[in-house]
Amino acid sequence: MKGLFLSLGLLLCSFTAIATPQNMDFSEVSENQPAHWQIAGTEPPTLSKVAKLDNATAIKISRNSSSAGAFADIHQQIKFPYGGKSIILSGYIKTTEVSADGFAGFWLAQASENDVTIQYSDMELNAINGSNDWQQYTLSAELDPDTAYLYFGLLQVGTGSSEYTKLSLTIDGKPLAQAPARERVVYQAALPHKFEQDSGIRLTALSQQEQENLAALAKVWGFIKYYHPESAAGNISMDAELFKLIPKVLKADAKARDQLLVEWIDSLGQLSACQKCKDTTNAALAHPEQHWLAWQLSPELNVALANIYATELPARQYWIKPAATGNPIFNEKPYADISYLDSGYRLLSVFRLWNIVHYYSPYRDLTEQPWQQVLDTAIADVIAAPDDTQYQLALMTLISDIHDTHTQFWPNRNNTAIADYLGRNIVPVEVRYVEDKPVIGLLYQPDLALQVGDILTYIDGKNIAERLAKIKPIAAASNGPTIQRQWADSLLRNNKQQLTLGINRAGKSLNVEVPLIEYGSLQRQLLYKPASDDAYKQLPDNIGYIRLDKIKGVNLEQMMQQLNETKGLIIDIRETPSEFVVFTLGSYLYPNPYPFAKYTVMQADNPGQFNWDEPMLVGNSNPDYYTGKIAILINEQTQSSAEYTTMAFRGAPKAKVIGSTTAGADGNFSGIVLPGGHWTAISGIGVFYSDGTPTQRIGIVPDIEVKPTIAAVAAGRDEQLEAAIEYIKQ
Repeated sequence: MKGLFLSLGLLLCSFTAIATPQNMDFSEVSENQPAHWQIAGTEPPTLSKVAKLDNATAIKISRNSSSAGAFADIHQQIKFPYGGKSIILSGYIKTTEVSADGFAGFWLAQASENDVTIQYSDMELNAINGSNDWQQYTLSAELDPDTAYLYFGLLQVGTGSSEYTKLSLTIDGKPLAQAPARERVVYQAALPHKFEQDSGIRLTALSQQEQENLAALAKVWGFIKYYHPESAAGNISMDAELFKLIPKVLKADAKARDQLLVEWIDSLGQLSACQKCKDTTNAALAHPEQHWLAWQLSPELNVALANIYATELPARQYWIKPAATGNPIFNEKPYADISYLDSGYRLLSVFRLWNIVHYYSPYRDLTEQPWQQVLDTAIADVIAAPDDTQYQLALMTLISDIHDTHTQFWPNRNNTAIADYLGRNIVPVEVRYVEDKPVIGLLYQPDLALQVGDILTYIDGKNIAERLAKIKPIAAASNGPTIQRQWADSLLRNNKQQLTLGINRAGKSLNVEVPLIEYGSLQRQLLYKPASDDAYKQLPDNIGYIRLDKIKGVNLEQMMQQLNETKGLIIDIRETPSEFVVFTLGSYLYPNPYPFAKYTVMQADNPGQFNWDEPMLVGNSNPDYYTGKIAILINEQTQSSAEYTTMAFRGAPKAKVIGSTTAGADGNFSGIVLPGGHWTAISGIGVFYSDGTPTQRIGIVPDIEVKPTIAAVAAGRDEQLEAAIEYIKQ
């Protein structure tokens, strides 16, 4: 079901200002189609009258072997200001020869104010397939109080046809017009506070004691933020509390600091112990029960934290909630207009990010440095930064220490400090690290004094190591191949209009003059020459070839029919798939369901805990599955959904993964806003093979390793594709 939701999630990208469902009886028609409904993945729907149901108008959606995509969908979206307990979509459904591997029915998705899906449900578990006469069905879902937009619709997976009529949308059994308005909860944490524009804190340097005090404050403040029931309920403005605490604890000695924190905790409200909570028996990842004992705090403060840990958290937390796919959604203020001169907000950026990783990263145990040590360094760096550029660089260094390719730094779009630092312009080429050397991999202008295969040695008289010294501390990536990918992207950025490059061309040293263009105007292309510009093709020697970056809108059944008799199949996943095809294409590759992955998902009732989710299966019972060899191509560009897709396909019979190690960043993306309107993110769920083997930082390790060589790049050869063809021909 999660896989289907990921596919449907691509549809949830817009909303209207209307708060009332439109044309639920399909009587309003525009250009022979029902008005107000969005339609995808079906043959042109038809409308007809159903005599046995009061002559109601019904809509019929159909899918056959030539239909695009994996499912048909007709839906609409509305604003949702209503209150209540449950939302119900009901109506009559008739099916005709809906395939056994599919189903027909309704679906509902609830989205937050910023249009993030927070709840999704459909009728997959109560599959309606085959042929069935008219019958009334309902789909209900618990109404999330944070729902701001509702998406609802009709869904058919597989082939056949389904008809729908007499739809209604109700809340607690009442029409929406009779539903009460949602009572907006006023959270103290969401209200403006007196430090909203300025914390009043200005620091330029820290003594050792001051740095230790701030590190202790960061950890205790984060602990209270996520574990104290009053904070978790949104009853405390934790940012404001921080700005009140910093001046108090900064100059204190360790004993006085801890006493101040005990007194602060006592002021936050009464606590009541829970009978049974925070059970970590079956956890995949969790903090030790008294993890704060490693923070070297006073006995009194340790007792205060233990008392908080022993309390039960509210069912709904203000700061964090799970998305429909299980990854966290963080609720934080952006303070977009705050000045970089404000030391309090600099510290808030570090404290916020450090604690989010500490409690909500499924991969926090994979950092190279102890996370405590990273905190100490980041505090000192952001306070010592003399200007906005150095402050943002300090944040980027902290982000790079997370070692997650998902965790990049995206500055406020109105702030050009990092663009100015790295360079607003770039030489119109693609650089790629080959044999650990920066090599020209692609030319974007035909008249450049460069050639593909040239090795970069100097940039305006400075060697590559000098340029990398500027890039390395802020390049964020999970593993070695991907960090080199990040270096390559910034190596030839500059604010000049022209550069002199030193190159090595076939053993000869040369200096060449090259122009630069605006960095944002570069239209990226592939660093290798694919076997086809089309989504799929039959190559010589009876070999099929599929490019997943071109797969969007392709009829997979038709494609596999054409490729079914080939000797072997090459699936090129060296770029991000343009459509999520894990389960649709995967169904053609396996004779039976195959467990290919399992997840670790955060537990909201115990910050820091991740439990194993149910294993994910790909494929179904299919005696006509593809029986030839399968070669799956990967490289350092294979990241996130591309890595997940590789995991799903590599277990197929006769499948081999060929190429070089991938980016090592799997798991749903969870965004994090930082003061100043800057952004970053983390991988929000842990993704592992079904036997528990990790993928994060490691990446997908190929069965047959093929790394490009400089000679082959210069000659325009694709050695990974050549190896895939050779594997199939053997």
